[in-house]
Amino acid sequence: MPNLSGGRELVYVTQRDTYAGSLFSRIIRSVNSLAANIAVAPVGKLSPPEPIGAITVKGVQTGNQIVCPGETLHFTLTHTAPIQKGIQMFSEWDTNPNFTQPHVIDHGASRTHTMTLPTFQDDGSTPNVYYLRSYAQYHGSEPSKRIVFGGLTNPTQIVMGGGINPPLPTSMTPLPSTGSGTASPNGQQGGQGLGRVLKRPPQGPKRLTL
Repeated sequence: MPNLSGGRELVYVTQRDTYAGSLFSRIIRSVNSLAANIAVAPVGKLSPPEPIGAITVKGVQTGNQIVCPGETLHFTLTHTAPIQKGIQMFSEWDTNPNFTQPHVIDHGASRTHTMTLPTFQDDGSTPNVYYLRSYAQYHGSEPSKRIVFGGLTNPTQIVMGGGINPPLPTSMTPLPSTGSGTASPNGQQGGQGLGRVLKRPPQGPKRLTL
């Protein structure tokens, strides 16, 4: 991580005023310490974390499809690479294997997640097929490389087991995603986590103020 340094200027100040030099030295150390604790860089950006090692989904897998118990998607992330405090985990699910408009899950520091997804679409008979991918990010870095459950070229289909055993399945076609962080609110910029830009300008029509 690139730390803040007083450089020649701090040496110059210290030679002429030891009190000022001492004060600036403490300020610089404090800035560097704060940055390390909140996972940002005092100068520039942090390097992205190493990619997540693996995604494990609870269910019964046959070929390239896994059936989850009931309507519960429970998965864990394996990430054994060196990391620093402040790392955040993200996952995204989509009904399109290309993740064209994924729904973003912010895990925070957790590497496990449990959620409920409907078995069928609105018609009550067409199964929803889901796909899952995950990545990590520091507050002050770009997101890490994304890994897809089952692999990028042949992702594993995830289906819910509602209706196979009680209780009865839910019929609901998922709404379009609206993204996360500073990514576009149209939901079509997946894999960005907290975002890749520091500030995002207003998007779309202005809200009416009553």
